[in-house]
Amino acid sequence: MGITIRRREYDHHTEEVHAAGGPWVRDVMLGLNDGLVASFAVTSGLAGAFTSPSVVTMAGLAEMLGGTVSMGLAAFISARSQIEFHQSEIEREREEIRKWPDREREEISTIYRSKGFAGELLDQIVAHITSDPERWANVMMREELGFASESFDTPLRSGLTTGIAYLLGAAVPVFPYLFIPPARGVVVSAMVTVLVLFGVGAVKTIITSRSWLRSGLESMLTGVVAAAVTYAAGRMFAAR
Repeated sequence: MGITIRRREYDHHTEEVHAAGGPWVRDVMLGLNDGLVASFAVTSGLAGAFTSPSVVTMAGLAEMLGGTVSMGLAAFISARSQIEFHQSEIEREREEIRKWPDREREEISTIYRSKGFAGELLDQIVAHITSDPERWANVMMREELGFASESFDTPLRSGLTTGIAYLLGAAVPVFPYLFIPPARGVVVSAMVTVLVLFGVGAVKTIITSRSWLRSGLESMLTGVVAAAVTYAAGRMFAAR
C-alpha cells in the first residue's frame, strides 16, 4: 500500500507539477511582472508631476507599446540565440568526434566512470554510445556541456508570449487614469496594481515551489518601491 501511494504521488508530481512549469509559464510570469512594475513606475512618476490626465495616459500607453515590442523582441532574440549557440556547439562536438575519436571516446569513458560504472559494463556503455556519431555528440553535449535540446523555447512563441503578457501587465496601472484624474487615479492605480502584483507573485510559485505568501509579498514590494521612487521624483519635479 505504501509503495502504491508513493507511486501515485510520484506520478502526480512528474506529470502535473513539472508539466505546469514549462517555459511558457516562465515567459508569462516574466512579461506580466515586468509590465506591471515598469508601467506602475512610469505612471506614478508622471501622476506626481502632472495633473493632466492626457499626459499620464499617453505616457502610460507609450510605455505599454514600447515595452511590449522591446520585451517581445528581447525574448525572441534570446531564444533564437540559445538555439544557435547550441547548434554551433553540437557541430563543434561532431567535428571533434571526426578528428579525434580516441580522445572523445576516452572522455565518454571518464564521464561514466565518474558515475560509478566500471569493467565490462563501462565498456558496453562506451561502445553503445560511440557506435552512433549523432548519439555520441548528443551525449557529449548533455554530459560535458550540460545542454538539452528539448529544453529550448520556440523563439516566435517565446517572443509572442512575453510580449502579450507584458502588454496585459502594463495595462493594469494605466487603466484607472482613463477615467480618474491623476491626483486620485494614482491611488486607485496603486491599489489595483499592488493586488495584481501580489497575485502574480503568488501564482509564480507554480514554477518556483516557494511560499506563495512570501513570493507575492516580494513581487508586491518590488512594484511599490519602484513606484514610490518615481512618484517622489515626480513630486520634486512638480514643486520646482
